[in-house]
Amino acid sequence: MKFKSRRIKLTFTLFFSIIIVIIFFIWQNNDVVITKYSHINSKLPEGFDEYKVLQISDLHNKNYHNRLSTKVKEINPDIIVITGDLIDRRNTRIEIALEFVHQMVEVAPTYYVSGNHEQLSGEYNKLKEQLEKLDVKIIDNSYIILNQGGNKVGLIGIADPAIQQSEENYLWDNNSEYVKNNLKELLENVDANFNILLSHRPEQFSIYKDMNVNLVFSGHAHGGQIRIPFIGGLVAPNQGFFPKYTDGIYNDGVTTMVVSRGLGNSIFPLRVFNRPELVVVTLKKQ
Repeated sequence: MKFKSRRIKLTFTLFFSIIIVIIFFIWQNNDVVITKYSHINSKLPEGFDEYKVLQISDLHNKNYHNRLSTKVKEINPDIIVITGDLIDRRNTRIEIALEFVHQMVEVAPTYYVSGNHEQLSGEYNKLKEQLEKLDVKIIDNSYIILNQGGNKVGLIGIADPAIQQSEENYLWDNNSEYVKNNLKELLENVDANFNILLSHRPEQFSIYKDMNVNLVFSGHAHGGQIRIPFIGGLVAPNQGFFPKYTDGIYNDGVTTMVVSRGLGNSIFPLRVFNRPELVVVTLKKQ
C-alpha cells in the first residue's frame, strides 16, 4: 500500500513538473519583451534628438497573430528598421512575414536589409517585390539620407554575405572581405556626420568599428539561443559556442552596436532564458 501511494505521488509530481516545463517554454518563446536603450552622441544633429528607432530582427516567419502591432503602436517609433531573416528558408511562409510587415508600415517608415535566410531561400526576389509594394525601403548595399527638420543622418545597409554563398559554405566562409569592401564603397558616398548601419551580422563588429560607423543595428545570433545565467549565450551561427556578440549594446571607439535577440527561431525551435524582443533605441544629442 505504501509503495502504491509513493508511486502515485511520484507520477503526479512528474506530471506537474512536465506541465510546468511546457508552460515555461511556451512563455520563453512567445512572450515578447520591449528592450529600451538610449544612444547619446555629440555628432547627432539637433533635429534627431529624442528620435526613436524600433529594431525588428529574425522573425523567421513566426506568426504572432497581430499581438505585436499593438506593442509597436504603443512604442510610436519615428522609424522601423528590420535587420534580416523575416522568413525562414527551411519553412518559408512569405505571407506571414508580409502580413507582419504590412502592420509595421502603417506605424512608421520601414527600412530593411536581408539576412542569410532570405538570400538562401530561393524566394528572395518574390519577397522583395512584395515588400516594395508595401513601400518598405530595401537598402541592401545602399546608402540613403534621413531628413528631420533640415538635419541629416545617413542610413547604410549591407546585404547579407550569403548573397554570394550557398548552403554548403555560408557557415564556414570568411565574410570579412565582402563586408569590408561593400561598406568601404558605401561610405565613400557619405553625406552626413552621423551614420547608422543596418547589417544582419554582429560578428563583423571589428570592421564596423574600423570604418568608424557611429551606430549599428544587427541580429542573426538569436541571443545565443540558450542563455546561461551570468555567462551569456550558448551558441550562435558564424560565432560558434559561447559567442561574443549575442545581445545588447557593444561599444568600441566611436562605434556602438545594438544586437537584437530577435523574434523567431530557426533550426533549433526553443529559446531558454532568452525571450524574443523588440528593441527601441532613442537617439540623444550630447
